[in-house]
Amino acid sequence: MAEDKPINWAYPFPSKEVDSSPLQLLTHMAKAKSGYYPTGENGLWHGGVHFDEGTAAVFDQSSVRCIADGEVIAYRIDESYPVSEFTDEIPSIKRAPFSTGFVLVKHTLQPPQPKKAEGDAADEQTPPRLTLYSLYMHLQDWAGYQAKADLPRPAFWEVKSHIVNTQSQGLIVRASANKDSSNLSEITKGAEVTVTATEGEYSKLVSLINGTANPPLTADSEGNLPGYISSKFLQARSEPRELGHVVVLGEGIPIKAGELIGHPGIYQNYNGAANPLVHLEVFSCDNVPGFIARSRAWASRLPDDQKTLLKVYKGASKLIAHRDDFNAENPPKLSDEGSQIGVDLIIPQALLDGLPAANKIQVRAEGSASPSTTHWWRLDGLFADESGNPIDGWLAEQELITTRHSPWEWQDFQCIEETGTPFEKLAYTFNAKGMLSADEQHNYRAQINRADGGPIVALARLYDIVDTDQNGVLTSHEIRVALAKPWQAQVLGQLITKYESEWFWNQSKWDELDPLLEEEPGKPNLIWEAEKERIKALSWWSDLTERHGINGDGKAWHFQPIAAASLFLYSSRLINVERFIAEYTSQHEQFAANTPAFSQVSKDNLRTIVELINKYYESHPGKTNLFELAYMLATARHEAYYFPTGEFFSSKPEVGGAAYFNKYDPVLAVTQEHRDRAIENGNNLKGDGYKYRGRGLVHLTWKNNYRKAQDYFGVDFVTQPDKAAEPEHSVPIMIWGMTEGIFTGKKLSHYINSAGVDYTGARRIINGTDQQQLIASYAQKFEAILKQTSSTKEPFAP
Repeated sequence: MAEDKPINWAYPFPSKEVDSSPLQLLTHMAKAKSGYYPTGENGLWHGGVHFDEGTAAVFDQSSVRCIADGEVIAYRIDESYPVSEFTDEIPSIKRAPFSTGFVLVKHTLQPPQPKKAEGDAADEQTPPRLTLYSLYMHLQDWAGYQAKADLPRPAFWEVKSHIVNTQSQGLIVRASANKDSSNLSEITKGAEVTVTATEGEYSKLVSLINGTANPPLTADSEGNLPGYISSKFLQARSEPRELGHVVVLGEGIPIKAGELIGHPGIYQNYNGAANPLVHLEVFSCDNVPGFIARSRAWASRLPDDQKTLLKVYKGASKLIAHRDDFNAENPPKLSDEGSQIGVDLIIPQALLDGLPAANKIQVRAEGSASPSTTHWWRLDGLFADESGNPIDGWLAEQELITTRHSPWEWQDFQCIEETGTPFEKLAYTFNAKGMLSADEQHNYRAQINRADGGPIVALARLYDIVDTDQNGVLTSHEIRVALAKPWQAQVLGQLITKYESEWFWNQSKWDELDPLLEEEPGKPNLIWEAEKERIKALSWWSDLTERHGINGDGKAWHFQPIAAASLFLYSSRLINVERFIAEYTSQHEQFAANTPAFSQVSKDNLRTIVELINKYYESHPGKTNLFELAYMLATARHEAYYFPTGEFFSSKPEVGGAAYFNKYDPVLAVTQEHRDRAIENGNNLKGDGYKYRGRGLVHLTWKNNYRKAQDYFGVDFVTQPDKAAEPEHSVPIMIWGMTEGIFTGKKLSHYINSAGVDYTGARRIINGTDQQQLIASYAQKFEAILKQTSSTKEPFAP
């Protein structure tokens, strides 16, 4: 894979909240039932975060997605979940399944090269690099895939068969790899086949695993069937190379951010129920402190427009209390009543860009040699005062008071290296929870004291935040409470910890805990003995030792996964909003001979759309490149034009009145054809034709499509369809609908891919061929503008 430019990032699970922000996603990790970062319920180091039944309320956890571009280097899929047998006090045996399935992905983290002006000499210095790994643990077993035949499978598994995926009829078997050759037979839709080498648009048929061929085909002496079938109607059906064993790939298989990793598996502890669970972890075996030092130095060479983080300092700024009369003509003033900010916080520009228009005010100071603009943002739920009480209000960006930073500065990140042992940490935790007797407290006092003086507690900043009752003892409950507050969750997310991985099997380390966990002196704890066997079964590190950069001692630097993804997901804005608006404004008259004047309203509409694209597009699993963006914007320009006022990029619905939409009504439609079409698309009640008329940037139409959007985004579009016209909803609907093929079954990747860019044909994504040439011309203009104003990668050359 290429290692000469920054990689793309995505979240492993999309948020169910349309308006979620990077800081809110970080606080959502407090909803997990267990598995926090950087320590777990037992007080031991925990290098990842858990997505479980607690986080399922805020994340769509139906499938697991890769968090960054990289390459799959190892995986393990259980044939069926192994089972631990725990013996309790009764005694009785409790059988608890647990997934050992995992995928390990290798990434290269590298800051960008500074952009050079035309004519400048090339920069020969190489940006610093760090090898990162993302681990997705406790994935679904093979039995689960067999039970759900239509469940998507990871692309990095081996393709062993294909499913015939025609639209309606069967798939013709031809005598040769040519559409004009004679027909030998027809294979039923949904049949499973095996094929060999592809010749042009056709693959050689080998066998028919299930399904039928009519007329039947006769195999040759080697058991191979005759004929060729069209490759475009074959859906790959992949399987793991082996089951129940670690598969280490000699050459990594490329994977993009947002692509399928697998699905959550089942994990049951001895004292709980069996529930879906995914452990997500990001770590590095490299010298992380050294890389961060080099990255900070490199960041000083990057341009100011890549400083996409705003730092607000404790005691330096205040939030001005909101008043209903605040607006662009009457903005807040620094002299207004407000609350002093009592915490440090770093705010991604993506969060600020994604705020509703009413929550952003720009105040331009005229009358001086160098006019300046003050940005005000209304921010709720992010800050606390000096007493730790949450405060809301308007924040002003002020020179020298607030500061701008590049993500590559790693602002406020701290590296902590383990100095203690698991025994010391567990003794400390048991003491903190009041689980030790007086004799045990006396016997283990030395170990408790060493853990109490460990590096995580020695950080006074963290200690002050987490130890809320100031009793000198840190508990997992206090860490969970801290995670629910943005200003505290960010501090925990900025810790990078080094210790021995829990996936590195070290018998002596776990045996050391036996005396502390035994039921009584000399009597082994049978539950703990079964748990050790489970830890051993989960281990995989030794299978990769000294391969793909994995070291032999099991020690690694661990990053908070959501914090890392958020940091680099927004490391440079997808589109530079102001530059984009300026370029579009200057070229507007070139878009069409009769283009109306580009009004301030249209300019504001476009700015809102681009800001929301920055917010949603990068985290969408289907994203690829600026050519898709160009066509989306072209479609929005055509569809969202409100004729009476001449406003472009308007959120207003189609013009025509209720009578115009009667043809889409199941009762009022004039022709049976229109009536049948209305019912087929879910319009089953009188008035549905107008109620579910086209709205938004791509004119979401039909009740069925409103319902699909409701199911995907968790917003009640069916009973409140006007919400689909609101920008904060219509932008993600556009991205989702055009990349996933929601409207016609056609998606952007069908027309924009490694084979080329077909802006004309892409109109079929929406409604066929209507105005396809005009919209294609818009897309070409937007493509030129995006090439000057967008940071998105171009993974193919059309």
